[in-house]
Amino acid sequence: MDDDRSALVLHVAEFGPFDQLADLAHGLYVDGDNARAVQLCREGLAVSRAAGDVATTRFLLYVQGVALQDGGRHPEAVAVALELLAELEAAPPDTAWRAKALGLLAEASNRNQEIGRAMDALAEAVHLMAYVRPGTYSHLSTSMAIALALRSVHLLEQSDEMFRGIRASHDSDVDVLVVQELALLSTFWGTTLQLVGRGAEGRAHFVRAAERALRMARIARLAGNGSMVARAEVIEAYALARLGQVELAAARVEDAMRRFTFRAELVESHLARLVLAASASAAGGYDEARAQLAHVLERAPDAGRDVWVEAATEALADVHVAEHGNHPAVDVLRRLGRAALDQLWNERDGRFLALQAHNRVRELTVTTDRIGRDVLRDPLTGLGNRRLLAQAIDEATEDAAAIFVDVDTFKQVNDHYSHAVGDEVLRRLAVILRAQTRGGDVVVRYGGDEFVILVQGGWAAAAEVASRLHHAVRVAPWHEVAAGLGVTVSVGVGRSALGRGAVAAADSALYSAKSAGRDRVVVG
Repeated sequence: MDDDRSALVLHVAEFGPFDQLADLAHGLYVDGDNARAVQLCREGLAVSRAAGDVATTRFLLYVQGVALQDGGRHPEAVAVALELLAELEAAPPDTAWRAKALGLLAEASNRNQEIGRAMDALAEAVHLMAYVRPGTYSHLSTSMAIALALRSVHLLEQSDEMFRGIRASHDSDVDVLVVQELALLSTFWGTTLQLVGRGAEGRAHFVRAAERALRMARIARLAGNGSMVARAEVIEAYALARLGQVELAAARVEDAMRRFTFRAELVESHLARLVLAASASAAGGYDEARAQLAHVLERAPDAGRDVWVEAATEALADVHVAEHGNHPAVDVLRRLGRAALDQLWNERDGRFLALQAHNRVRELTVTTDRIGRDVLRDPLTGLGNRRLLAQAIDEATEDAAAIFVDVDTFKQVNDHYSHAVGDEVLRRLAVILRAQTRGGDVVVRYGGDEFVILVQGGWAAAAEVASRLHHAVRVAPWHEVAAGLGVTVSVGVGRSALGRGAVAAADSALYSAKSAGRDRVVVG
């Protein structure tokens, strides 16, 4: 839920004829002027689309999405991410751009409290990343997008690894943005650890944050970017304050604030106010401290920056204790502030395991292509076969559910039209099933006219997939296969069984669907 993005990497050489529009929008975004960035993107899209400038259209959509996120407009950011993915679907495959768009969707969905979709998108993005050639701009840009998404779901080790895998571009304007995100990740990580009661571990991350901020400042000076130098100094000052050097940190912040636009949208602004609040409280300026913290509490939630909200809440409790002494109500305030963060931290292992499970399923699908059609793939439909299903079940997590699909009166199709028509029905049905399932779902031909889909996310997610595919089969243009042909399916969803029992439960639900008159979905 929490992510403090202040940089998006773009590269002029990859833009189209109207690249300057994207460059201007990106500059507004980096400076924290999200509303103007969104407006310019929307105006620019009308131009780039009219001119057929595909490259600039993609960048404008991406910048618009991240600017909407940082402006707290999370549902709109999700919509833009989906729009970008739709644009990519209509064009020749581009692995790097799809991975980057999925990273945006993952981050936006997470901030919009759509955790299931966020993890699905993130898993596919991480999987695709393996196919992007290192050392290229595409690799750098895609790595940034995915690393930020990983950070947003608190998979901090994986985010840090992704960031550190980015090679220097030898372009100071680009490299400073990468190091900035590394420095912000360390401040985020250290602050989270301190807030969940693991202060000793947090200190190591603040030391790393200070080191990375110094490196950021050096690169920014090479680029002649005074604003980024000042923002680097704020990050370093925040780390110093967390390490106990509050007065030195406050002096650094006061100097740096004069050299960059102090916008509420920038994470460095929140860090600066947290430092100034700590300094004011230490000097007995409790009202000033509360005023600084009030700014953080008012603006940080807009962008989903929950860690900085909790840091300000904790600091507010410290101010009260410093001024009035301890009180039971202060402990209640601290507990309330930490509750959500504790839950997020404790869910990290589950999210990591879910990501691994998604990737194992994807690896199985890739294995299908690699080791040949005869082993794991059905030769007629191109779907997996029972052997692939067995492997997928062995690798599945506890929230896996099964869908059983059976073609209604399929024997009549063969008898009335021919076996060739029947085979074409099965092939087209396979295409529909692929289109209506999600990237991490496993679709197999179970035998004859029966299909099984293994879905991650429990029976509710499976029921949603089942409803979509049932409708899609109904409205498909079957008359194109043979005049007068109509095809429907009966669908069963297993509710709460594990492993092979999930398939048995779905089979039982399918029997109920057929007994009730066919052409329906039954959740059993």
